[in-house]
Amino acid sequence: ITATDRHGILYHGRIRRLVPRECLRLQGYYDWQIDKIIDCTSDAQLYKQAGNGVTVTVIEAIGALLRKADAERKELELSEKG
Repeated sequence: ITATDRHGILYHGRIRRLVPRECLRLQGYYDWQIDKIIDCTSDAQLYKQAGNGVTVTVIEAIGALLRKADAERKELELSEKG
């Protein structure tokens, strides 16, 4: 979701936009973190921050897969050497 995103979600037969708090929660922010920034930042900036953010848990999962693939590659190289 970006500051210019026009997508919403269907809720009780109606389309509704996510509020900044929901967008930030999807990015992995905790409510106490959101509370600190929500009072001093415009909704437009909050949407922009959420849209430009990278979710930490996604990066962690990608890193874990890369480490696993690297370990498997090294193991294969060792077994091929004999």
